[in-house]
Amino acid sequence: MKFIKVAMMAAVPFALAFGTPASAQDALGVPAQTAPIFAAEPLTAEQESRLRAAEMVVDKIFPPGSYMKMMDETMKPMMHAIMGQVGELPVASLMRMTGLPESEIADLNDAILSEVMNILDPVYEERRQIITEITISWIGELMNQMEPSFRAGLSRAYAVRFEEAELRELSVFFTTPTGAHYAEESMLIVMDPQVMSAMGEMMPIMMESMPQMLEALQGKMESLPQVRQLADLTKEERARLSELLGISTADM
Repeated sequence: MKFIKVAMMAAVPFALAFGTPASAQDALGVPAQTAPIFAAEPLTAEQESRLRAAEMVVDKIFPPGSYMKMMDETMKPMMHAIMGQVGELPVASLMRMTGLPESEIADLNDAILSEVMNILDPVYEERRQIITEITISWIGELMNQMEPSFRAGLSRAYAVRFEEAELRELSVFFTTPTGAHYAEESMLIVMDPQVMSAMGEMMPIMMESMPQMLEALQGKMESLPQVRQLADLTKEERARLSELLGISTADM
């Protein structure tokens, strides 16, 4: 079960990167939304008129199958790397079982650890491989479900942000060798290992600065009055609250 939990946690950031279908939110541990987080304004008549030109641009920068390409280039290597690290889990298990300190277990050579692993779980590698492949397949299916909605939203965004002439110029540019190459890579490059690695370097900085942020937040919060309790309300406020909630003051 620990393998499955690790695999699910590894999958969450990727699945959420471009949004998660409501049907998968429970499985990912994401609270279901009763309404969209972002409510987009309807397109104006002028924006609607250039939607087809925007769709042609999106066909170039995010053609059908782009999510699966992301899976092949980013998700699969990431999942295999993470699940490979799960091989270190027996160290924690051995510490609990034997009472040996981590330093002594870490000194064991690979041959000994491999033999220990075969004793504890003879089908360890097969188990890990099954979980990895099923998780990758599951995320791939989610991506396939998301892609049409993402492409439609992307088209509307281009129709809002670009004029008709600009969209035509983009389409012409994308017919050139350089333009075609740029269009092919422009969306996928966000998930490039170089970018993901650079993003990962920000994590220590963020964790280091978090205490200062929490301290500043606490300082600001201390200047605010405490949330009022029912006993703090006036008779009129309790009556109004009763009316708003549809319950008697005695039941509150």
